[in-house]
Amino acid sequence: MERYIEVEEKELIIKSQQGDIDAFSGLVKLYQGNIRACLAVRLTNTFEADDLAQETFIVAFRKINDFDSTRPFGPWLRSIAFNLLRNFWHKHKAEPVGHSEELALLVDEHIALNYSERNELNALNTLRECMKKLDESMRRLVELRYHENLPLADLMKKLNINHSTLTMRLHRVRFSLKQCVETNLEGVSS
Repeated sequence: MERYIEVEEKELIIKSQQGDIDAFSGLVKLYQGNIRACLAVRLTNTFEADDLAQETFIVAFRKINDFDSTRPFGPWLRSIAFNLLRNFWHKHKAEPVGHSEELALLVDEHIALNYSERNELNALNTLRECMKKLDESMRRLVELRYHENLPLADLMKKLNINHSTLTMRLHRVRFSLKQCVETNLEGVSS
């Protein structure tokens, strides 16, 4: 099935580069969920994520002839999305929280350059397994912060802890998850 998707994707890319709007629409259908999710986890407003996702595909359509069809399409799209996101943050002067935006962009750029779609699925599945290994309080912290997008101020109130304690816990849980994912992915690639 993955091979079929790769072949279908390559055909859609080539047809899109020849001006076939329906083919580009097929690419949008393949990637719209992925691009929107990449943006939604970095923005507090889902409408902004939708707008940036739409803008990503508009830019991609305009630049489709610049795309090297021998390369993976997903990372190219995400790089467009991250550039638009960076511009959005500069324009709207988003309030930095522990400078995590810059770190997130660096991580995302690294992922975009080094992971294929299959590797990303492996990483997501590995992350899910690593999440199961966390104790309940840390798992709940991750869910509140990253799944429910709860701001730090609200988290501090909800958990009745101060800012430095909260940011240290977030740092530790991210570090723990990173190590777990990397260790497990090394075992898969070996």
